[in-house]
Amino acid sequence: MDYKKIIGILFMILGLLFIVYPLYSAAAVSLIAGICLISFGFAAIIDGFSIWSMMANVSVIKILLGICAILLGIVFIYKIDALSFIVAYQFYLIAFVMIFVGISGLIAGSETMSKLTSTLILIMGIIAIFLAVYSITQPLYAAILVGICLIMEGIAFCT
Repeated sequence: MDYKKIIGILFMILGLLFIVYPLYSAAAVSLIAGICLISFGFAAIIDGFSIWSMMANVSVIKILLGICAILLGIVFIYKIDALSFIVAYQFYLIAFVMIFVGISGLIAGSETMSKLTSTLILIMGIIAIFLAVYSITQPLYAAILVGICLIMEGIAFCT
């Protein structure tokens, strides 16, 4: 069996798990993100102290970055749902880019984008803002959305 089909099947199984058990999968993502951030934080602090004698300025930045990463990791483990947090801010970023592209397309009237395309991109950017607000207030929505995306990606790998 081809490795792409194996990855596709694993993505589909993982997507189904995200859809069937959204609360547990969102909690698992938060726990994994928290552990990774805490590990990164300790590594950054150790690296900062190891190069202290050569580059004190860089060491201070690495140590502060490590402390921030550890604190954010602890917050992800105990308080914030990392999945909805990350998905929501990705929606915000995508929304603002789409709104900027839509408005600039409407104002500039370039040859590459028509007014209709610019208007549609602007509308989709506004819809993305609503999706961001909804996904940050409803963490289960983000888990289900990630599950659907994993299933679609798994199907794409299998074909």
